Amino acid sequence: MLVTINVDHVVNLRRNAAFRKAYRSAWKATIDGMPILLYAKLRGIGVAERVTGANLFPLVFDNLNPALHRPFFVPANESTASFLRNSLLAAGFTEVQFDIHIPEFGFETDAVQSHALVSKIAALQPTHIFFGVGAPKSEIWIDRHRSQLGDAYCLAVGAALDFHAGTYRRAPLWMQQAGLEWCWRFGQQPKRMFRRYFIDSRLIFGALIDDMYYKGKAIPEMRISRLSRYETHSE
Repeated sequence: MLVTINVDHVVNLRRNAAFRKAYRSAWKATIDGMPILLYAKLRGIGVAERVTGANLFPLVFDNLNPALHRPFFVPANESTASFLRNSLLAAGFTEVQFDIHIPEFGFETDAVQSHALVSKIAALQPTHIFFGVGAPKSEIWIDRHRSQLGDAYCLAVGAALDFHAGTYRRAPLWMQQAGLEWCWRFGQQPKRMFRRYFIDSRLIFGALIDDMYYKGKAIPEMRISRLSRYETHSE
């Protein structure tokens, strides 16, 4: 599993034990959020640039090969699913070489829905699994069912599937480079994003203070290993 850390992830890592477990089990973690990248540079961590899910997904998607790969997608809506399906067919995939499943709300805590999703994944035996239904549900679900998913790369890339499909427009490049992409997303979905950006995000300061206190710890270790001290307040 690949995860892409941003401010919202750090906030959730502080209060969700299952999310911390998923992060500990992740194969790769990249820095998605500009504030996390700036802090990493401030601490002297050797990170050259952000690798966002929105940038990574198109690169992987465009290199999928019907002779080698069997991708499985978990998008949030039919518009994105339709775009992905048509793009794969145009690239030479047949209907039996990929699958797409749009989960119902609350699937991550519903045993019946989870079983149905696992069964569809097992039937395809995918090489790549792309989750585009947001954090922390994607990462937690993948971690809980990892033994049933086979030998696959699992990418939890949030809105990246919607951006690639054009279901939602991504912020202009200058806003991405200036670290203002959050403003664009808030303008598109103010009701959904208000709490994330203006209430929950303030908890990042506690994480930064903790990280600076444990000066001998690198950022990924601090975010994952040292945050285990909060496990008694997990949910």
